[in-house]
Amino acid sequence: MSWQIIGDERLRCPRPYQEHITRIGGRNRYGKPNFIIVWGQTYTQIIYGQMQGGSRGAHTILQFGGIPAWHVMEWKPPETFGTPHQWYVMTWDPEADLHALGEYPYRGLYIPCSFNLYVKKIHGGGLRYDAAGNVVELPTRLEIDALPLNFYILDMLIPNVRKAREMTHFQKKLAIEMQMEQEKKARLERGRDAYLNAQPAFGGVAGTYESNREAWMKRIEEKQRGMKLSAEDVRKILGSGHTQVRRK
Repeated sequence: MSWQIIGDERLRCPRPYQEHITRIGGRNRYGKPNFIIVWGQTYTQIIYGQMQGGSRGAHTILQFGGIPAWHVMEWKPPETFGTPHQWYVMTWDPEADLHALGEYPYRGLYIPCSFNLYVKKIHGGGLRYDAAGNVVELPTRLEIDALPLNFYILDMLIPNVRKAREMTHFQKKLAIEMQMEQEKKARLERGRDAYLNAQPAFGGVAGTYESNREAWMKRIEEKQRGMKLSAEDVRKILGSGHTQVRRK
């Protein structure tokens, strides 16, 4: 069921529908509804900057461009928009010398939901040639086919929006937990490698330096059997392999 609206209308959401959407959508940390229903030719917002024609300062405009239909908006917490510093950096208008979106939303903002309660239809349009062979653009007419407020529609849409939002939070939480688990494994691996590197080479068996020294000593002992030199004489000649010097 739909209807066609001709001209502007300043409508407010009927109280029973707003109470219903508040009941199923809940309230935010400030006690305000998580979802509100507004009319496209009523709900406005204030923007700052230089408009066409050169006027500067604050300007009140229709949030939805004057589309004659009902719109559902969802409240977003302040942290959604980053830090105040990020907000002011991103919204600065150098031509108007002010911030285009005004003050940082310390109490959050209402943002239009991703779904629409209307359908746009364009009638007419196209091109044709006149008698002289010139191209003529045919006029077009935009028609908004808007849905009336309906409890059944709200009961279907709002829980799905909340579910998608909760799923997003769950996915973020899962990603953080996975990252923490990977970091934990990496720390354990680094600790294990440090422990292994601190052990004697070859699991306690003599390494290259020790093996070479033992081999040389064995050869020396074999050769001295046929020599008239004692082991002490050989050590005096060849040395003991290394010398430790302690300095005070």
